[in-house]
Amino acid sequence: MKKITTLLLALMLPLLLVAQTPATEGLEPLSSPVAADATDDAEEEGLFWWEAGANIASNYLWRGFDQSYRGDMFDPSIQPSVTLGLGAFYLDLWLNVSPISQYQEFDMTLGFDWKNLSITVYDVWCGVGKSFWQTNFFDGSMHSLTATVDYTFFDRLRLHWGTTFLHSGDWLLNDDGSRKRRAFSSYFEIAYTQPVKSLFDVTVVVGASPWTAPFYTAGPQKVVDGIHTLDFDNQPEGFNVTNINLTLSREFSVKDVSLPVEVGYTYNPTTERHYTLLKAGFRF
Repeated sequence: MKKITTLLLALMLPLLLVAQTPATEGLEPLSSPVAADATDDAEEEGLFWWEAGANIASNYLWRGFDQSYRGDMFDPSIQPSVTLGLGAFYLDLWLNVSPISQYQEFDMTLGFDWKNLSITVYDVWCGVGKSFWQTNFFDGSMHSLTATVDYTFFDRLRLHWGTTFLHSGDWLLNDDGSRKRRAFSSYFEIAYTQPVKSLFDVTVVVGASPWTAPFYTAGPQKVVDGIHTLDFDNQPEGFNVTNINLTLSREFSVKDVSLPVEVGYTYNPTTERHYTLLKAGFRF
């Protein structure tokens, strides 16, 4: 398995020199009927398929949280990716590099798409002072393992659910700080997309944690030693809305290259933070 992963990483290296948001978590706006037809045509071309591309974004937002976890409204990110597919199954490799906050992330996703259903299992490595290869993967590393399910109705309404099964920090604690049980931090999302003639698509998203989620949630921003950071000492408990988003998107095409462009606004009621997101990229 290590040799296979190393080979796949080698295939991805040329993309790291250039500037696609991860295929996980249903982050991409829903496609319009025209885009959906184009995807169906591409899938009919052959059993084996591949795709590569990259995005440059003004910030890396995930579930309503900026991944610097400092509440930064501006933290540019470069996000290359490559996807290898076999029919409805695929392997996606995705990298994020944020030069200002120095946040790094590498995602490996195994996915299955069939009609309106999408199922994924993905590993996330957050490379802040940690080696990618860890001997204690299940308990002490910077890896996490998450499963997601998405279903789209009428090419417009998407329902998403994601649950984290493994992560060193995903525990509910006793009063003395000892581990009580795994939290299985989860996130669900409802998204609706409406095309505006042939100009652009408008997507509205509302996402929340259904129960206490120490893996990814944090409280409002505070200042510690002059540094702004989100409050992990007072994490929100129970149900919390973390992601309210409005995005305008359009995809241009130049021969066989797609050029997606997005502008969006996100409000996280849990952290009380507002974000404006600009994103542009290419895909072929």
